[in-house]
Amino acid sequence: MSAVAPLRPGPADPDAAARIRERILDAATECLIAEGLGARLHAMIAERAGISRPTVYKYVGDQAAILDAVLDRELDRFFGSAMPILSRSDDLEAHLVSAIAFVVDYAREHALLQKALREHPELILPALTTESGALVERVVALFEEQLGRALTRSASTGLEPRAAAEWAYRIVISLITTPTVALDQEGTRQYVDSLIRLMSIAGAEGSQRPAEG
Repeated sequence: MSAVAPLRPGPADPDAAARIRERILDAATECLIAEGLGARLHAMIAERAGISRPTVYKYVGDQAAILDAVLDRELDRFFGSAMPILSRSDDLEAHLVSAIAFVVDYAREHALLQKALREHPELILPALTTESGALVERVVALFEEQLGRALTRSASTGLEPRAAAEWAYRIVISLITTPTVALDQEGTRQYVDSLIRLMSIAGAEGSQRPAEG
């Protein structure tokens, strides 16, 4: 690794402070990918970023604060990448296929998430499932508007945008966390397209079934 010029502590300029924080988070992400979530980060970040350990504490905080900051930044990057995909079509089926395929591919190629799933499933799986309330709300906020437009243009009835967004979230988490041979064989978009079509057929048949009594 090339030498990094040390930073002078304590810039008053907010932009300079933001750059230092980004430099710390860049180093933290690299350390987590290399060493895992159990790594003691401050000394490694300081060495990798070319700054002092007190500077790491000053601009980010303790170990828990570093992990939270890395997670928040990764989520911001994901949502920023997802928005153009979600705006491409108001056709409900195409919209769901594109959105789910994008998120699944993004997660399956995300080095830090994949390492955490392999090495610390006891930490990651609850965050994605039983303790995912805040994350679900953020995903719903991202998907709800676009799904609402798509639903108004589709023939589907009885499905609210929030319910559709939560449904999409659960499909994504299942595909990310559960080994799926067909997904690897067919490719994400083809697999998701087949899944959506199958569920659409099942839903249509259910809506056409005569009511009992």
